[in-house]
Formats: sequence, C-alpha cells, structure tokens
Amino acid sequence: MERAVFGASEFFSKKPFYTVIRGIENVHVGQLKGANIDIVEIWFDPWKVSYTEIVDLFFDLHDPTTRQDQSLKNQSCIFFTTVTQLTAAKQKKNEIKQIIKKDVVTEITPICEHLIDLKQMKEISY
Repeated sequence: MERAVFGASEFFSKKPFYTVIRGIENVHVGQLKGANIDIVEIWFDPWKVSYTEIVDLFFDLHDPTTRQDQSLKNQSCIFFTTVTQLTAAKQKKNEIKQIIKKDVVTEITPICEHLIDLKQMKEISY
C-alpha cells in the first residue's frame, strides 16, 4: 500500500476517490485544525492505480489557480512522501500550467513538514 495526501480549501468529498478509481483501499477526510484546508489521505494499491492517476483526480476536483490569500490557510497542497510522488506532482503541475496558461498555485511540500498537523486532524462527516 502507498499513501497519498492532498489538501485544499473546503472542497473535498471522499466519494470521488472511492467511485472513480479502482485500487484505492482507504480514504480519510479531515480538516487541518486552525486552518481552512480540508485534507484527504488516500491509501492505494500501486499495482492497481498509479499515483499520477490520483493526482489527476485531485486537480480535477478544484481550481489550482486560485489562492484566497498568501497563507497555507486557503490554497491547495500536495504532500509528497517519496521522490517519485514529488516528480509526478511537479510534472502534472507544469502540464496544467502549460495548458491553461495561468499560474498554478498548488504547493508541493514534504509530508514530514506537516506530520504533526495531520495527526491533529479532526474528522469531517459527509
């Protein structure tokens, strides 16, 4: 099993991750305490679904060109856990930027920087 973690300002529903892509085994949705950012943690089987496919769905679920302010409180984030995930996320971000001809403000950051905050997530009911 591999882990993927994404965040964005109040848009997440776990339903698309379960219904759209086979190979996703578990999805946990929460909100970062003290921030206006929803987090989705996905556990998936890399033999059935690629990380790139999950990143594609993440970008389909929100507008990656909008940032309400300059803080982490209102934006989208990809929290990578491996160099492979970092590479895939950067490639997709650059691809979107070339297609839409706008700046993509999605932050790509290591999960370790936010590990304490993610452990303090509160559960969101859907």
